[in-house]
Amino acid sequence: LAGLIFFAAVVGGWITIFQARSRIKRAEEALYRGDFDAATRDARRVVRTVFRADYQMGALFTLALAAERLGAFPEAATLFGRALAMIPAMAAQRPRRRASALLAAHATLGFAAMNDLARAGEMLARCHRELGPVGQPGALESLLLMDDSAFGAIGVNTMMVELENRREPRPLAVLAWTLVMLKSGQPQQALAALAHEGQSLVYGLAPHEQALAARVHAVASRQCGAPALPPPESAWAASIVA
Repeated sequence: LAGLIFFAAVVGGWITIFQARSRIKRAEEALYRGDFDAATRDARRVVRTVFRADYQMGALFTLALAAERLGAFPEAATLFGRALAMIPAMAAQRPRRRASALLAAHATLGFAAMNDLARAGEMLARCHRELGPVGQPGALESLLLMDDSAFGAIGVNTMMVELENRREPRPLAVLAWTLVMLKSGQPQQALAALAHEGQSLVYGLAPHEQALAARVHAVASRQCGAPALPPPESAWAASIVA
């Protein structure tokens, strides 16, 4: 009887994990459609029912993205921080650093939108550390912390590899840096970064993030006394820069 109970518990646990995987995918698809209620509902279900760190991180990240898009920046920054803390300790180096940089960049935007420049600076520094050169893995990582994302849903690193459709975190990190520079009274540095990273921002940012970059450029140009095109209408971007 004990053996049957143990076997049933293991099978039930894996069924829950695979269901959670489907729910997170549905939540992401709803998020991209703009259905934030459905995205939040599925992500919360995963947070309540699955205790694997990688699934908790993915669900919290989805909740944070929904809050960010809705303009609830205090909640978004807190959720991104919680997701950052849930990155598995046994994660491989490259997926861990990519996920950490992406989460820290999003958190920087949230704190900067709240004009909490101290915490925005801390998250930005964390993001830059993670984006730094990746060293060679040590012996322990070579043996135990291998990237198992090819295993699909059972891989510890899968969720980190697939965050936000595998987007590269650097363009978002640049956008976060320019926003912090603007709000810190350094518009020249913001303009220099936007000019230097222009191509990567065009291809590496979502439309609402591109609208934010355009608004940062317009405000920074105005503060420097330089001409600038009017930014596209975006209440979301305006609420961050205001």
